[in-house]
Amino acid sequence: MNDIAKNEGKKFEDAFIKSVPDYVLVKRLNDNASSWSGGTMTRFASKNECDYILFDDHTRTFYGLELKSTKHNSLTFWREDFEDKNKKQTFQIRKCQIQGLEKWSKHSGVFGLIINFRDSDNKTYFVDIGDFLEYTSPPFSKKSISKSDVLEMNPIEIDSELLRTNYRYDIEKFLKETRC
Repeated sequence: MNDIAKNEGKKFEDAFIKSVPDYVLVKRLNDNASSWSGGTMTRFASKNECDYILFDDHTRTFYGLELKSTKHNSLTFWREDFEDKNKKQTFQIRKCQIQGLEKWSKHSGVFGLIINFRDSDNKTYFVDIGDFLEYTSPPFSKKSISKSDVLEMNPIEIDSELLRTNYRYDIEKFLKETRC
C-alpha cells in the first residue's frame, strides 16, 4: 500500500517501527479485520490486546505497546461505566486494548500506550497502562484524554525528528528510559 492510501495512524506506526533498533525484535499482532482490503472496508474491529510486541535483546525486556495517533487534542477511551450496552459505541482506545494491557502488566515487562499528537509539534508519549488506569479511574469523569491529561500520567516523551516527510523516533532513548 502506498503512502497516499495509508491513513495517518498507519504512517505513524510505520515511522515508529522503522525507528526501532536492529537489536529489538518487533512483531505486529495480526489484525484479522484489517487483513481484508487493507482495513479500509471492514465494519468490525480486531480484538487484539495491543498492536506490537517488542523484545529488547540487550536488556531482555518484553514490551506490549498500543500505538495511537491523533490530529485532535484528545482521544476517547473505554471505561465500563461509560459503556452503553443499548447502543453501538466506538472508543479510540478500546476495551480489549485496555483490558489486554492491564492483564499483560501482571508479568515482567513494559506495557502501555504510545500516543502521538500530530499537531504542529508532533509530541509523542509513552504512558504505562497502570498510570493510565489510575488517572482515568473515577472520579475522573471525562470520556476522553487530552494532551494535558497525558502529561499528568507520568509519561515518557519520545523524541522525534522530521526527516523529509516522515518522522524518525528516538526509540533507543525510550528503551533506556523504560528498562525494567
